Amino acid sequence: MPTVNLNSKLFSYTLTLSRRRSMALRPKTRRSFAVFAPLHTPNFLINRFISSHASWIVKACSSLSKVTKLSSKKSLTILDQNYKLVFIKTSKDSLIIDHDNLQIFVNTPSFSSSHLKQLYNSKLRPLSLKLIAAQLSVYRAQFGFDYGKVTVKNQSTRLGSCSSQGNLSFNWQIIFLPVSLFNHILLHELTHLKVKNHSSRFWNQLSVYDPSTLTHRRLLRSKGTSYFLV
Repeated sequence: MPTVNLNSKLFSYTLTLSRRRSMALRPKTRRSFAVFAPLHTPNFLINRFISSHASWIVKACSSLSKVTKLSSKKSLTILDQNYKLVFIKTSKDSLIIDHDNLQIFVNTPSFSSSHLKQLYNSKLRPLSLKLIAAQLSVYRAQFGFDYGKVTVKNQSTRLGSCSSQGNLSFNWQIIFLPVSLFNHILLHELTHLKVKNHSSRFWNQLSVYDPSTLTHRRLLRSKGTSYFLV
């Protein structure tokens, strides 16, 4: 993993090249960040982009909370609902959500962070799909969107996507975001059903559906993945 010295602090970063139109940054931990760039972007342009955003990277990464072991977490917030976590040592994995009492019972033979992350991934993804599909239905009725299949994935670099066939896919962990940011991500991908690119027309249209688009974009860039399970 490459490293770079920014404001006298050493940071590591990952680089993802894809068919995007512009470069972007995302803080990952207090000393690492992710860079996203169009295919075939020269290294010198990527290095210049990082250098020109050095102060922002340092500030954004510093604002992230220190990583906490998953077994040490006392609660899990799902769309602004705070659920108390109850860990129970058992021979087999299971996860039971008590929505009435806002509790999640985590039954597992291992409390390691890697094991718990796999457990949350397998057991909470169906809930994520249900919550996303429900809100998408609300927006379909409200704005007349016509979309195809909806899926959730364990994506590491994207919050959502919209295919040319009108199918929608989302990072399942967006349910841990505040509701306003969760809704913004859904509306972002729904807007791509009408405007495929990120032109000014796209952002203007998204702002019709979400008047706080600019604020939400800034929050996602600076703190988005800090809500996710590590």
